[in-house]
Amino acid sequence: MNTSDSPHHRIKRLRITGGFLEGLDIEFLDGLNCIIGPRGVGKTTIIELMRFAVDSMPGREGDPLRKRVERIISANLDGGKVEVTIETKDGVTYAISRSEGDDPIVMDAEGRPVAGLKVRHGRVFRADVLSQNQMESIAEKTHYQLDLIDKFSDGETGRIEWEAAALRAEIGENASEMLPLLTRIQSLTSEIKELPDIEQKLKGMQLSAGPNADAINTAHAHKGLRDRETRAIGEMRRILQELSRTTRGVGGRMQAEIDSLFPEEMRVGPNAGTIGPIVHALTEAATRVESSLTEITAVFDAVSRQLDTDEAVLEDVHTHQEAEFRQVIDNHKEAQARSSERTALAKRHNELLFKTRELAEVTRQRMEVEAARKEKLARLSDLSDERFRVRQTIAADLSRELGPSIRVAVEQCGNRDSFREHLEGLFRIPAIKGAVAARKISDSVPPLTLVEMVRDGDRQALITACGLNENQATEVFTILSRAENLLALEIVELDDAPAIELCERGEYRETSALSTGQKCTTILPILLFDSINPLIIDQPEDNLDNSYVYETVVRSIRKAKAGRQMIFATHNPNIPVLGDAARVFVMDSSRNKGSVLRQGDVDCCKSDIVTILEGGEEAFRMRKERYQY
Repeated sequence: MNTSDSPHHRIKRLRITGGFLEGLDIEFLDGLNCIIGPRGVGKTTIIELMRFAVDSMPGREGDPLRKRVERIISANLDGGKVEVTIETKDGVTYAISRSEGDDPIVMDAEGRPVAGLKVRHGRVFRADVLSQNQMESIAEKTHYQLDLIDKFSDGETGRIEWEAAALRAEIGENASEMLPLLTRIQSLTSEIKELPDIEQKLKGMQLSAGPNADAINTAHAHKGLRDRETRAIGEMRRILQELSRTTRGVGGRMQAEIDSLFPEEMRVGPNAGTIGPIVHALTEAATRVESSLTEITAVFDAVSRQLDTDEAVLEDVHTHQEAEFRQVIDNHKEAQARSSERTALAKRHNELLFKTRELAEVTRQRMEVEAARKEKLARLSDLSDERFRVRQTIAADLSRELGPSIRVAVEQCGNRDSFREHLEGLFRIPAIKGAVAARKISDSVPPLTLVEMVRDGDRQALITACGLNENQATEVFTILSRAENLLALEIVELDDAPAIELCERGEYRETSALSTGQKCTTILPILLFDSINPLIIDQPEDNLDNSYVYETVVRSIRKAKAGRQMIFATHNPNIPVLGDAARVFVMDSSRNKGSVLRQGDVDCCKSDIVTILEGGEEAFRMRKERYQY
């Protein structure tokens, strides 16, 4: 159990199989642990392998620092595996095992895998790990600063981002449903515009005078009705065929999927006792489904056969009625001239009436998909608000505790880089200076406001808000009016914008404008701030002068170690000695293999500290004489 009164996570043990540190097996204590040794003995490798095991990789995919860490892991693990034993703040012990290319496997204290338990996003356990010189990277890159703030959220922002990512995937699938519906609606709407004109022409063709006017008008009306009856049966047949096709063979397809996913080698393999019952239950379900759907399909087939019979009867009736129609037209010379044109218009009229019906159905489907989309977008917005509130609270706590020298703030959705890059990808038109237009728009309005402007057709609002000229606004509207572009624009993510500042002579300056040393002196106190997570750093003293290490870093370590575990790889003797390290690991290497030469408290490893970190006893003595201490 934790020895401190303050509950916190800690790493208890590290074991490595394979690679440069083959056979390494070390146990960490609570408080401060220091790893020392000459260059090339594996200190950095230990730090990065612990990071790898607890799935705390730096940055985003493709980030240069992440790539560098991945290269270190690949080169030094060499196909082996790393295992860390952890203890959560609640006193529960787990072992995490990981090989390159695989996800971490979490096991309980008895070595049994714990199904469904993940270390990603820090919901069960999190360690704050920094590579060499990473403090400088944090000071320069906003996404690293957000990661630094998020580490104090006890996994809450990780949970939010996981849910948001899942929602974005669902919204993307929603767009795949929406686009064909919008395309069909556009096509149908365009065709149906013809309907009023045809109705007007048909009205004009009706005879209004003469002894035969009523008979001729009625004959044409009945002919049009017969065409609609034929179309109605044809449409019903299509619907029945679609329903039958949808249901037919579902059980067979289910069985085919079962056979594909659970081949024979699984059914007779080492897990046959578990896989077998699963396959049996699925097969029984497929059989029941097939049996039920066979009955339903039989109903559809019976209805279709009856419809064929009824259609034949109706066709016979229509044939006699058509003969009577021809007789009426032939007996009235005044109607013959325009009969063919009137009949063709009536058929087109009926065709468009059925398209109007289809439009209503497709519109209904679109409204359902759109309602689901709005619900998901609202939830996505809520998650953004929730994440900001968590970060804002953390920033306020940090400013209160570290101020006035250090100030931390977060602006909701203040980072518009992804928005600008998205627009640049769309505006590849030299004539309108697409990159300039993208920057003006992204700096002036958020994505959803831009979507509203385009949907409302408000070009003037775009010109006024973003400072575009007429030509730019026209091209932007043309591009963004495409349905796929508008839908994609709705889920462009705006990340929060952090601001970490150092007060110098009464004036606050952002970390990106500071010197290397100032950057580190700004970021390190935040790292050392109260947290339940183990703090693991490769050479925290980099770019810091000795006076700062002694006066600030060591003092912070001594204060924090009572309620937090720290593991540092270091070349600075002040850290293990004046920080009163609970455990020092002295690393050495021979024959391309790193190992622990000695381990113990500071007194046990005193000679190694003097030799490795002070330059040897003679150098230590000479400095003492020169400085006359």
